[in-house]
Formats: sequence, C-alpha cells, structure tokens
Amino acid sequence: MQTPASMSEEKTPQALQDDRRRRNHFQVRLDQQLADQLRHYAEQRHHGVINMALNTIVSKFFNAKN
Repeated sequence: MQTPASMSEEKTPQALQDDRRRRNHFQVRLDQQLADQLRHYAEQRHHGVINMALNTIVSKFFNAKN
C-alpha cells in the first residue's frame, strides 16, 4: 500500500497543480435563460470565454462598492 507522500511523488507537475487548484473549482447548473445570458455576455465581452466572463461577474459582485 502506498502512503500519500509516495503517491504525490509519482504525480506529474500538472497533476500536482490540479490538486492545489481543485479546492477553487466550482460547478453549477444554470437554467436555460441564465445560461443563454451568460453565453451572450461572454461573447460580447470575453471573446466567448465562459470562465473569464464568470470570473468578472463574480468579482464585480463581491467587490462592489455600496
């Protein structure tokens, strides 16, 4: 049986980076209307890159000045 230390030694650098980022990974399901709005926003402002659009939306929500 392998210990966690020996398992991490066998992982590629990419796999180790993925492990570090995994806690920041979120998945959501959107209803059709909201998904369409997100795609439209991404096309208009982020060349169709959904993750970049989501990052902008969430950042503006949490960093908004009241």
